[in-house]
Amino acid sequence: MSTPELIKSDVPREFVADHTVERNQRPMIDGPNKFKFAIFGANVSTGQGGLTLAENTIKLGNWDEVRGLAEKADVYGVEGFIPIARWQGLSGPDRPWGRQHETFTWAAGLAAATRNIQIFATCHVPFVHPLMAAKMSATVDHISGGRMGLNAVAGYHQPEYKMFGLELPEHDKRYEMAEEWMTIVERLWSDEGEEFEFDFDGEFFKLGGAQAYPKPVQSPGPMVMSAGASPAGQKFAFQHANILFIMVADVNNSKPVTQKVRANADEAGRPDLDLWAGVHIICKDTEKEARDYVKYVVDEKGDWESAVRYQQIIASGDARSMRWDDFKRNEDFKKDESIRTFMRAGLVPLVGTPEMIVEGLQKLSDAGIAGVCTGLVDYDEGLDRLNEQIFPLMRSAGLRA
Repeated sequence: MSTPELIKSDVPREFVADHTVERNQRPMIDGPNKFKFAIFGANVSTGQGGLTLAENTIKLGNWDEVRGLAEKADVYGVEGFIPIARWQGLSGPDRPWGRQHETFTWAAGLAAATRNIQIFATCHVPFVHPLMAAKMSATVDHISGGRMGLNAVAGYHQPEYKMFGLELPEHDKRYEMAEEWMTIVERLWSDEGEEFEFDFDGEFFKLGGAQAYPKPVQSPGPMVMSAGASPAGQKFAFQHANILFIMVADVNNSKPVTQKVRANADEAGRPDLDLWAGVHIICKDTEKEARDYVKYVVDEKGDWESAVRYQQIIASGDARSMRWDDFKRNEDFKKDESIRTFMRAGLVPLVGTPEMIVEGLQKLSDAGIAGVCTGLVDYDEGLDRLNEQIFPLMRSAGLRA
């Protein structure tokens, strides 16, 4: 019986990849494109294309579906691939967001399948111990060769807290926990030499002899993204994030929002902090086609029950006692702009021709936005349109290299 010849690695045994790539030189921050793009939410059924039962949304039926989208985005030069952190659907497993991939393992799988794109994990701080988060992040950073990103989320969704047997703390308390959590993660990414381990005695976490090796490939650690409009949320981002995801309600009135956050960041000593926004892009060859598709996605196929349930959860913390039949008797709720906002998952709508989409992106850029996380209804078609129609126009406008 013959023994198969072993394939030997050409990497020297003494080679250690810890801290060999500068985080600030990664494409999402320092790439050639003035205006950056990330694909958002391709880890849950229907993705961030809205709460809709439209055809050709993400089904999350097999891994090749998601991997193919990541590989396509990678080839097209998209800078980032960012998941949302969901642990349960709004109205059941066969409805929007009813199936969810856990984001660290999702990121590890996609890190191995791509070459250039920044792959993020989105982490609910209360649900994942900081030692685990630091260790998993460093592992994905090694798998990807220094392309890991961490989207740190303080948490807000009370039904998911109940799943974990936890009480939802009041708003600012959640950010106090996040501050301790992120401080520990950053120390685990960076402390070495004589300080290879440390004790931590905080209000929320108590660690003895904490250490994590190997260190990440990125120095001083993986890229960090955060979202927060409140003073507590912004303070957390100013202390720990490289990118702050801000809420913009309308591209035509985005400048006052971004100018205020920009001034706050600069005052906090963070002129280097990039501001990003979330957009929901529906692009068709004509404006009429785009408007008709919105009617199809929202008015015909929209999961209004999930949108109302989402609104109820945010308002009261729980929607299990909500009686959907009571809402259905009077369809005036469909005219409620707040419910329609929940229908598109809070993202800013950009609807129209490629030229109209780029015009909206230009307004965001002029307002001080460095990049967008975009949700798509049909991610496969949307990525093709991004590459074939939108990116060329952005290059002509000076937004892409």
